[in-house]
Amino acid sequence: MEADDPRAKWHELDQAALKALTDQTTTPGVIYPVPTSMLPASLRAMPGVVSCFASNYTSPTILANSVTVGSELAVVRTDGDIAKAYNFVVGTSSDQRVMFFGQHSGFPEHHFASTAPVPVQSLFGHVAVKSKP
Repeated sequence: MEADDPRAKWHELDQAALKALTDQTTTPGVIYPVPTSMLPASLRAMPGVVSCFASNYTSPTILANSVTVGSELAVVRTDGDIAKAYNFVVGTSSDQRVMFFGQHSGFPEHHFASTAPVPVQSLFGHVAVKSKP
């Protein structure tokens, strides 16, 4: 399901997660590590979460559902000897609520050996967001 689908379930960011993202992602286009303790509770609850990274888009996109998407999260968890990466987009609704949508996993770097080095930038840019027509 795409982020602009009216049936898409967006989740509101709690204040601690919002502050962590705001404090730690100051320059668009740069990937920042985010402490997993600062993830929204629903993402912290994923089994085996070991790392999180965030990046702001250089050009935010306004979706058909009036959400302005401006950031992306990559959350990595381990499952035995396999690491699994998931993407989430972060946006602001027309009534100024900051929310996230995902989990997106349909990209080549979704699964990799937990002992293998993976360039962090390869975990980003896999979520297609379409501008409002």
